[in-house]
Amino acid sequence: MKKALRIISCSLLAIIFTTTLSGCAQKTTVSKDLVVWSFESEDTWKPVIKNFQQKNKGYTVTYVKQQFNSGYENRVLNSILSGAGPDVWAMPNDWVYRHKDKLTPMPDSLSKTIDLDKQFVPSIKQSVFINNKIYALAPSAEPLMVYYNPKLFTSALQDFNNNNKGDTEGKKNANALLQAPPKTWSEFTEAVNLLTIKDGSEIGVSGVALGTDKIANAQDILYLLMMQNETSILSDDIKQATFNLPKATSTGTDDNPGVRALEFYTSFADPSSENYSWNDSLGDNIEAFANEKAAMIFGFSSLQNTLAQKYPNLKFKKAYAPQLDQDSAKITDFAKFNAYGVNKLSKSTAASWSLINILTSTANSGFITSTHLYTSQKASSYDLSIKARTGTSPEKLSLPLAKSLVKGRYPDEFDMIMKNAIASVATGTQDPQSALDAAASKATELLRKTDW
Repeated sequence: MKKALRIISCSLLAIIFTTTLSGCAQKTTVSKDLVVWSFESEDTWKPVIKNFQQKNKGYTVTYVKQQFNSGYENRVLNSILSGAGPDVWAMPNDWVYRHKDKLTPMPDSLSKTIDLDKQFVPSIKQSVFINNKIYALAPSAEPLMVYYNPKLFTSALQDFNNNNKGDTEGKKNANALLQAPPKTWSEFTEAVNLLTIKDGSEIGVSGVALGTDKIANAQDILYLLMMQNETSILSDDIKQATFNLPKATSTGTDDNPGVRALEFYTSFADPSSENYSWNDSLGDNIEAFANEKAAMIFGFSSLQNTLAQKYPNLKFKKAYAPQLDQDSAKITDFAKFNAYGVNKLSKSTAASWSLINILTSTANSGFITSTHLYTSQKASSYDLSIKARTGTSPEKLSLPLAKSLVKGRYPDEFDMIMKNAIASVATGTQDPQSALDAAASKATELLRKTDW
């Protein structure tokens, strides 16, 4: 029913946009009342609004805090249909392409002053720059990272040393792997093996929660793996899914990086694999981490807020997502963010974009501080070598190399197709190639849909 309502709202809104923006000359009325919908507290927005009003005299801004849930999109569309706004509204970055026809791109007068490549981390442009227009912007972005429990790392190292007292080389290797989360996937799998406590297929403590569709952000972790091994996920025109297709190697043989990515991801839930460290009997992966039943999980920056609020006694640290190898030139991370766009029916489009510009400027540090996220603005310089990826604040060096993914007009459905492919392999229903072939067929059909 919710999906049906969403489709109805989208269809009606499309009709209204078509009518409103047709060739008929209409007198436009500029309003000085702006409405903003987003997910932060009102206090977080007060400095942004104050800054805007100082530069735009006579404007009033009404901020309405929203909950991001299954009904949010419908609320936005229905409110826009009613004429109540919002003028500026927050959306997941993969919604920008979905709703581009309902958004007013940044005015040329403002876009001429902005260089996305120089001012923002790359994932921003990948999501908001469509047909040479900027359709949204974001003040912050969240890289996909590893969260780990130092206590379980220390315990695993002590157990290994106690059980292998004569193995000097082995203890040296274990110490190198468990002093801090490894930087490459090969080292990562070795560390997972040391961290996992299991008896046959029974797992007492998981080295890492990975491998099934039930893992939070399972599809995003798969996208990261695909991007790291240079899988072509979609065609350039976003009309065909290509993540299942082979590609020629330098030696003339065929390789299928998408299949390898899916095979590797699901290996962590495969009892016959050396990587086996997780099964869904351990329950929710975040709760397993909080209860010290999982040494590592993958999550975005906002997860730290959830962990701190829900599990205040949990001691955890953050680390960089593993890479394929030590080659600094091939580092690839994955990011998501909330973008801010302007409703195309707004009577204050120029002022709305002025507000977004202030929100996403370098001067707006208070918003970043209060949300505990990391700025989307680029620093003047970075040390992006693999050796520099140390410490427990990975956002700064992850975001300059993080990519985002445009998934067409049905991003949620696209994600579900990928999760279903993971489930098919994890449950033994299909092999990785067959699962991706089926997923690509469904995804391509979705990408080519012309109606809502």
